[in-house]
Amino acid sequence: ADGGYIITGKTLYGSNNNSYDILTIKTDSNGDTLWTKTYGGSNILSEYSDDVKQTADGGYIICGTTESYGNGYNDVWLIKTDALGDSLWTKTFGGVGYESGYSVKQTADGGYIIVGNTTSFGNGGTDIYLIKTDSNGDSLWTKTFGGVGHEHGYEVQETTDGGFIITGNTSSFGNGVNDVWLIKTDSNGDSLW
Repeated sequence: ADGGYIITGKTLYGSNNNSYDILTIKTDSNGDTLWTKTYGGSNILSEYSDDVKQTADGGYIICGTTESYGNGYNDVWLIKTDALGDSLWTKTFGGVGYESGYSVKQTADGGYIIVGNTTSFGNGGTDIYLIKTDSNGDSLWTKTFGGVGHEHGYEVQETTDGGFIITGNTSSFGNGVNDVWLIKTDSNGDSLW
């Protein structure tokens, strides 16, 4: 909102060349750094993020993946910060398998919608994982989309009718090895088409 930019990704740390923390950088309108923050857990495990958005309160919501926290090998990691990038709360979502979070948006009700992937839930292989939370990041519902192959969800957006639109890819459906997959849901995450 101030004309600057917010960036998120990962940064290597320590002597272990396979360990990463989430790195978030806030810049001014010229791209000059105002602040940087890192978020992570165990010094031998990794966290990374693929999406950050400014929230209505001027803070930020970060969506990524954690090995240090949660229920399994990798879980979706949601981090809410204030305007200076200081963590207000974090939440994890997942089962005993591998989950990753790729996209997050604040929804009209003040909560969040997240899309990523799951191997813990769904129909097999890797399925698209859709998570709706309240404003505190607590899960209201989760949905999976997929077949016996591998599906990945990369972007989600709330639509004007209160539902959601998801883009990703699928190896279970379509004409080739991997096809683009567009999924439209209602406000409860149930597939319309």
